[in-house]
Amino acid sequence: MAKTWQVILATIAIFVAGLVTGGATALGIARWVGHRHAGTPPAFGLSSLAAQRPGQMMGFGPQLMRSFAGQLDLTDDQKAKIAPIVKRTAAELGRDRHEVQLKTALAIEKMQDEVEEILTPEQRTKFDELIAQQRARLQQFRRGFQQGDEPPAPK
Repeated sequence: MAKTWQVILATIAIFVAGLVTGGATALGIARWVGHRHAGTPPAFGLSSLAAQRPGQMMGFGPQLMRSFAGQLDLTDDQKAKIAPIVKRTAAELGRDRHEVQLKTALAIEKMQDEVEEILTPEQRTKFDELIAQQRARLQQFRRGFQQGDEPPAPK
């Protein structure tokens, strides 16, 4: 019986570690692509989102408008009509992104609470330490990413 719970705990720990590592790797790749193509004019469309850092969703609208204007030779009238559409879409994307982040955090917290209920006091202590370590690594990654440092290599 104890063996089953150990396997379940190990599986959950591996899943959470993979989630953190995968997210960190994806953000690092997106940042690398952004630096790599910094001298290239952005293509319009969602591919230009990949070159942005977290928290730069608000820069998406103006960047997309510059891209449209530069590549499509828009008239002033067209720019005036397109700008509100781009601004509205950028705001929607920002809200959606924030909502997904909140839902993800809540789902992970719920999972952790459910797992913790099953564990023995000793296992809870270890589990809490694992979670604290993962949060510290994530915070360190975010700080480095926001300061413009190179992303840490996934462990």
